[in-house]
Amino acid sequence: MKGFVERVVFVAGISTLGAEIAAARLIAPAFGASTVVWANTIAVVLVALAGGYWLGGRFADRRPDARGLARAALLGAALVALIPLLAVPVLQVTEDSLGELSGSLLVLLVLVAPPVLVLGALSPWAIRLRVRSVAGAGDATGRLYALSTAGGLVGNFAAALALIPLVGTRWTFLIFALLLAAVSAPVACSSKPA
Repeated sequence: MKGFVERVVFVAGISTLGAEIAAARLIAPAFGASTVVWANTIAVVLVALAGGYWLGGRFADRRPDARGLARAALLGAALVALIPLLAVPVLQVTEDSLGELSGSLLVLLVLVAPPVLVLGALSPWAIRLRVRSVAGAGDATGRLYALSTAGGLVGNFAAALALIPLVGTRWTFLIFALLLAAVSAPVACSSKPA
């Protein structure tokens, strides 16, 4: 359990930015990789993260325990794993009927917003678990957001420079999902009190 919260935040950062890069690559054959598509990708991720931060803060106050955090992380992992599976039917429906702006936006809202919303909820939940007093709130918050951002950098470069070129877009999503599940499953399934 020691270091679990930090590991989850770091790997959630990896999965979030990795999924963002992989999502742009996933929809590129249907809608291209123009500035409009990238703007939609970034906007959807930012809106989903903002919503996740808000929801995560609410859930953290209602259930401030590591098992709840771990189960939320498992849900996020499952949703990331579903992206490449749902992409084919969603892209088939939207590719010919919608243009670049509306089509890419709709696809990203359907495929990427739900997992990123859940992943965004993990940071405030983790902060709730690590803050022991108001006097240490700044340090705990800064440390966890730094870990999340460092994870995001790892996910960004791992997806763009290694995973997508070596194993493809679909496997990139699955690898990030498996990584997050591997970190969170032991605590989510533990019989010990959280």
